[in-house]
Amino acid sequence: MKPKHYRLYELKRRAPAALAGVVCDPDRVFRLLRDQPNDALSWFDRMIAIVSTLFKRAGISGWSPTGCVALARGAAVRDAQHSTDGFWTIDIRLSDLTIGDRSAPPDRFLRVEVEPGTAAHEVCARSRILEGARLEVGGELVIDNDPPPFPEIHPDDQFEVF
Repeated sequence: MKPKHYRLYELKRRAPAALAGVVCDPDRVFRLLRDQPNDALSWFDRMIAIVSTLFKRAGISGWSPTGCVALARGAAVRDAQHSTDGFWTIDIRLSDLTIGDRSAPPDRFLRVEVEPGTAAHEVCARSRILEGARLEVGGELVIDNDPPPFPEIHPDDQFEVF
């Protein structure tokens, strides 16, 4: 089950040649990991998400593919936040992030964006993700181009809460 609205999936479907040159560079992704968690989404951020996601889908301050698939393990920094675009946002303190056979430096943070229409979203909808919850998520890494740019993982089927 793939989300129909996510720009990367749309690019793959409509213009696969546009992604043909995207080669995974784990070092680039690791350099962009934050040493502090992203700020929590404000009430305003959560309310306008339905509009801001439209811009992201159009490529305006949107998501850029990295060509990388990762497995992340860590603990939720705060309770998961739900926005008007249907996404769940979870920031995690990483205990482990692997891309292929490479591992990220310790004590970094990663944003998890859980899209509607995915198995991961179903998990979030039925079990509240609270601060401190241990997660294991796998999926494609993208760069969120909101300044400053930062990596996000968008899980689909690989999403577990412990």
